[in-house]
Amino acid sequence: MFKAATASLASTLLLESTPQVAHSAGAINTIYNLPQSKTPRMAWTVDDGCSSESLRSYIELAIEHDLRFTFLVYSAMSPWKSQSKLLKPLVESGQIQLANHSHTHRDLTTLSFAEVKKDLTKCHNFIEKTYGVDARPYFRAPFGTLNSGVINAAAEIGYTKPIAWSGSLVDTQNQSTRRLLYHAENSFQDRDIVLSHSNNLVVSKNFDALMEIVNARNLSLVTLNDVF
Repeated sequence: MFKAATASLASTLLLESTPQVAHSAGAINTIYNLPQSKTPRMAWTVDDGCSSESLRSYIELAIEHDLRFTFLVYSAMSPWKSQSKLLKPLVESGQIQLANHSHTHRDLTTLSFAEVKKDLTKCHNFIEKTYGVDARPYFRAPFGTLNSGVINAAAEIGYTKPIAWSGSLVDTQNQSTRRLLYHAENSFQDRDIVLSHSNNLVVSKNFDALMEIVNARNLSLVTLNDVF
């Protein structure tokens, strides 16, 4: 009797913690670019969140300049909790969109089917509990590594739109301003999905110069939800 009750309880807890899929997703294709539009636009996406100071700087830039970003949440990192009070109103308004970047930031292609689901589910549940939003259907695999197993495992819990990128700021800690702006010149283009990170202050220290490129090209910053 005790074993049966325990098994039933475990099944209930698993059901409650795993995102439930309301409908079939259909074909799944990795997204590299925004759809065509008469308005020049790009999606500035921000991965990880390892640095509290860096994440806060992005949030403050969004508030000060009324910018739209998509943040890819690596939920094991504490800044997503410590900065939640400042970030949550922007998430609720849709100015900043949150998407799933996994809980442990491991290469998902090295994990089993069940482990991929577990890792993405932990991030999903964190976002839902902390920010009150459902991050589905968008996720970005750590390091951009995908295979059919990862895609199918993610789809089983409703993450049916893998997000890649068509441009990158390559914003590592030791990135020089000259190289950062070089990558921005190449990446800030109409329809591009641009990859950056909230792990250091390289971007925030050069934000004015980066926005000069955005404005000179008359680019509108949009979230993934804005256009898909």
